[in-house]
Amino acid sequence: MRIERLAGVVVGALAAAGCGSGAQAPPSVVEQAQRVVVMAPAAAEMVVELGAADSVVGVGDFVSGLAPLAELPRVGAYNAPNAERVLELRANLFLTAASAAAAESHRRLEALGIAVVPLDTSTHDGVFVSLATIGRLLGREERARALAREMRQRIAAIRRTATDLPRRRVLFVVGRDPLFVAGPGSHIDEMIGLVGGVNVLADALSPYERASLEVVLERLPEIIIDCSDNRRTAARGRDGGDWSRWEFLPAVQRGRVYQVEPSRLVIPGIRLPEMTLLMGKLVQPEAFGEPAPSEMGQP
Repeated sequence: MRIERLAGVVVGALAAAGCGSGAQAPPSVVEQAQRVVVMAPAAAEMVVELGAADSVVGVGDFVSGLAPLAELPRVGAYNAPNAERVLELRANLFLTAASAAAAESHRRLEALGIAVVPLDTSTHDGVFVSLATIGRLLGREERARALAREMRQRIAAIRRTATDLPRRRVLFVVGRDPLFVAGPGSHIDEMIGLVGGVNVLADALSPYERASLEVVLERLPEIIIDCSDNRRTAARGRDGGDWSRWEFLPAVQRGRVYQVEPSRLVIPGIRLPEMTLLMGKLVQPEAFGEPAPSEMGQP
């Protein structure tokens, strides 16, 4: 899978940088009826779960799989929204991913009187800050607090289950040709640690980093989770794929290479507990159970 295709899955929702996760909209925005354009998939999931889908009038090109929003107008990529289209929809609130690349577009929207709220959901803490922010803006604060409490409880239970489990070396791939991996600071790295895994690229310099194949092979991962291909025709489940050629890898020898549909693990948000549990099944199946093919995106 080429990195351009990955951009819609990872860069738009995870690796954007430059704006804080605690962005505050003007008080007047909170007080008025909302007409929302939501660009980030994670934010869109939160809006739907909060029961506020009726306030959404448009979505970004990478928002998909959410029935309440499926028929809404598209307004472009997260870093290049169509300002004219946003105006046509009479939007007054623009929920998007925090991104330095989109800063100029955001300034243009703000100049047109639209409140732009950049959200950083690339970490567990960022997810909870974003959920609280959206709840406040859309008048769903109580629901947001209840959801956050439930999510934290479920994640804590997973952590407790993994407390005394053996630490296993995990490679998490988000892009191929070139090779990109999840590193420290990503929600993926945090999930790996929560379930008793050790990220073999924990010494990378950024949350998502281009990696040398030689370095990856030297780390001898025991589990490889490959989320690099978002095509409908891509292999899913326990499948060695291209990694099978490296027969000396413990992950290949033990049949522990998993091809997983990216949205199951890569786009953080309201589904963090489900994602963390799936990570547990991939890394520690003895404790959490084997993952079902459907959990990895297999029809």
